[in-house]
Amino acid sequence: MSPPKIYAPNVHLFAYQLRKESDPQKDNLKELFKKGENILKEFGINQKIHIQDKPGYRVELSAQQTEDDASILFEKWSDSPITGIAYPVRVHDTFALALNVRRPEKNEQGIKTADVDIDFFKRLHPSECWMPSKVNASLGQTLLLTLWYTPEKTWQFWNSREDQKKLQSLADKCLRAFIPDKLETPPFYRSGELFGSPIFEYGIPDELENYCHVLVWVFVTPETDTKLQEEYPNLVDIFCYRAKIIQAYKLSRSVYKVLSHSYKEIKAEIAIVESLPDDKTLDATNLEELKKALKRIPSLNFSYVEFIRDLDNYRLPLKINLQNYKREIKLLQKKYPQEDLRFLENFSDENAHIFEEQIQADLDYFAKGSDLLEKALDAIRGRVEIEQAESDRNLQKTIQSVGFGIGAAGVVATSAPYWIDQNPEKINIDKPFTSTSLNTFTAVILFSFIAGLGAWGIASGWMYRKSFIAGVKGRLSGGIGNNKTQVSLPSSPGQPINTISQEPEAATNTTETKREDSARPHQ
Repeated sequence: MSPPKIYAPNVHLFAYQLRKESDPQKDNLKELFKKGENILKEFGINQKIHIQDKPGYRVELSAQQTEDDASILFEKWSDSPITGIAYPVRVHDTFALALNVRRPEKNEQGIKTADVDIDFFKRLHPSECWMPSKVNASLGQTLLLTLWYTPEKTWQFWNSREDQKKLQSLADKCLRAFIPDKLETPPFYRSGELFGSPIFEYGIPDELENYCHVLVWVFVTPETDTKLQEEYPNLVDIFCYRAKIIQAYKLSRSVYKVLSHSYKEIKAEIAIVESLPDDKTLDATNLEELKKALKRIPSLNFSYVEFIRDLDNYRLPLKINLQNYKREIKLLQKKYPQEDLRFLENFSDENAHIFEEQIQADLDYFAKGSDLLEKALDAIRGRVEIEQAESDRNLQKTIQSVGFGIGAAGVVATSAPYWIDQNPEKINIDKPFTSTSLNTFTAVILFSFIAGLGAWGIASGWMYRKSFIAGVKGRLSGGIGNNKTQVSLPSSPGQPINTISQEPEAATNTTETKREDSARPHQ
């Protein structure tokens, strides 16, 4: 059985470039359209895309446009004639290029061109010129392949299950012929109907690594081709908002990875605070760790908050472009009230909606990390103040105890003349360092030292006993058996923050209150 023939195959590129406003690269007006000219050169067409920008939200940029047509026509007649159009436009802050290369339906004499094999799509893709890696548009692109399945341009019973399978098989073959063998073919995503003909989508929107969005549209009725030409500018806008939604979500995933790394650093800081003993005075090593944490946490928190702000900065553009996308679909539906536009609506109702919810869930989740950093900082400051106050109090007690000892020693030394025998005959004043005088002097010093040491010991013991009784009273007034509550970070971004309650005497029963994270699609 010979392979099926196709009629008038087309390739449409919808590529989008963000307009740069920064001084070093201000106004990259021609960057995207130069890439379009390079694609045409692959077909031997040296056509220039002359553009001229003007003020306005939506501006058609063709410098040679007429009142009826803003596109640029080009053609090359040979054994395999090639024609097409270039449609440059600016939508607000985005340059858009719709570039179409096709085998015409009629030749120069107006005679219908012959059907071709599916492999003709290979001739429409020289040097991989249509691939995202070659076009390299900053906001992404959509490739649309269109074809007629039969020369008669109609297929009345394509809605049957068997015919749908045949059509999808045809679309798969066309895509495999178009994508070079050495490159990976985008996976099939879904199928539907648009303007009365079946359309097949390839490329998974949330699989952002090397994402390539391709549509294969099989015309089975002339109305489809007519409406495509009429609504071509609207499709340029629809695919523009779609590309900006995808790009916003893609950039948000990059910020998400950075936030996840910072989140682990926060967990490490919280672990340091929680590892410090609560029931004893901290040593010099512990205090040094706290001082280092006091220096690290403010800087870490500042960066963390900046990353959260960056994540939120992608949520807002996604939301705005989603509204614009829905608006364009509504305008299209108003123009064609009988048309089924679910194929276009599915992206906004399913994919984009999930993207928006995902970013919001990430914002809600990571915001708790910043709150805990603030609490950790307050806890460290409080602990340092307590340790400093305790150190000052201990120093004061030591000074008081030493004072008691010195005072007692002074009293003993002063009272020595009254309790030591003062017999001048036994003390040789002229010879103070005789054995008799030395024994008396030593006795005074020794008794003074013993008295001072004893007074210091009694004073220290009394002060310790007083502090101990005050501490016990404080614990009793707080209630025996009260739980000690800690707030700890979850072990992974998919797990909520846990509250851990622990009995003060025997922490044997630990309960964790878990809650499922809000609808978080797989990253």
